[in-house]
Amino acid sequence: MGIRSILRQLKWPYWLFFAERDRKDYGAQAASWAMAALLGPRSVVRTTRPGALSLTSARDIAVLVTYDPKGRVHDFLLQHMDALAKAGRAVILVSNSPKFPEAEQEKAAARCALVAWRRNRGYDFGAWRDGLMLAPDYDALDSVIFVNDSVYGPFQPLGPILKRMDAGKADIWGLTDNWDTRWHLQSYFTLYRRAALQHPDVRRMWREWKHVDSKSWVIRNREIGMAALLQRAGLRCAALWPYRDLVKAFTREMSDGAFLANEALTQGERRLLALMMDLVNGGAPMNPTHFFWDALILDGFPYLKREVLTVNPIGMPHLYDWERVIHAVSRYDTSMIERHLRAILKHRVV
Repeated sequence: MGIRSILRQLKWPYWLFFAERDRKDYGAQAASWAMAALLGPRSVVRTTRPGALSLTSARDIAVLVTYDPKGRVHDFLLQHMDALAKAGRAVILVSNSPKFPEAEQEKAAARCALVAWRRNRGYDFGAWRDGLMLAPDYDALDSVIFVNDSVYGPFQPLGPILKRMDAGKADIWGLTDNWDTRWHLQSYFTLYRRAALQHPDVRRMWREWKHVDSKSWVIRNREIGMAALLQRAGLRCAALWPYRDLVKAFTREMSDGAFLANEALTQGERRLLALMMDLVNGGAPMNPTHFFWDALILDGFPYLKREVLTVNPIGMPHLYDWERVIHAVSRYDTSMIERHLRAILKHRVV
């Protein structure tokens, strides 16, 4: 039997157990989970470097996860660290990048409390868990922010926003929520209050963590499944900009006939608005950070998801107006975003 014939014979079991197929690759997910179970809950941090700011006796921390193919620490990420520090957070930067040059580590260390470089296992959730385990005194923590570099910003000071995340109303806060598959908090920014951090089920989750290397498993069980797990434990979850409020505001605006009668609307805008109304009327969930990105920013939301500009997954018209929208409410230096886009984009202008 020739090598090509052997490879053809192996294609089907590979497809079943290792290929990823948009959340339905259950064989691949099971294989990845089994491998993670065999390896155990150990950290995969390669190196750590103390930062210029103090982590000792920190009671409020932020674990900021980044990934860049070349291990670069871009300006917008440095500004993000500064904003978190100004909001009273000791920042632990965790890089999942395949390389992390010394000069980039030094650049990051000057703006945070600790820099960690790890193997990219378990995606952002694995990095958040490993970063949290680097806190010198877990029991002393009052709050932890889990955030990643999938957003540009913040365009507003984070301190007042964090104050609105009242521990009396919820134990885990997100900025936005989503109803895709089931209700959940969007994971790019979540805040765990002390009641959640000290809950025995949450402590057990960190202790027994499995770094599963299946993106679809992580989406299903962490991105989407985390809120259900936390709520089963009796913990309260809430979003600061709830999806249903955004949809209600949108439908109120659409009910005004004068809005759609505006001759300045392009055909692309009319098609998108019609699609959104069809989704709303059919009860189909939309990603609020995509469909309502501009309305959110104008309402004080502090971020813009990077993929809105880099991918534009819903074909949003007039994306070239992103700077004008930000400048309408913020003095944020948008040249940092432009520099990053120049560094990473191909065959696209925004």
